[in-house]
Amino acid sequence: MIFKIIIILLAAAMLISLFSSAFFLVKDKGNTERAQNTLRIRVTIAVLIMITVAIGIYTGQLGVNIPFG
Repeated sequence: MIFKIIIILLAAAMLISLFSSAFFLVKDKGNTERAQNTLRIRVTIAVLIMITVAIGIYTGQLGVNIPFG
């Protein structure tokens, strides 16, 4: 259960970073590096999500439930 909560929080953080990057891109008209910094943050969050899913599957806390398996 804890892995699902962590993944949801990281996904929410990724959405916040996405919208802040769009805001900085429109506001600064591409003249500053704030949009690039939020892209770096999004990539880091994506890596953290992948690591969390991998650890969750490895420990058995997360499972793969497919209907045709």
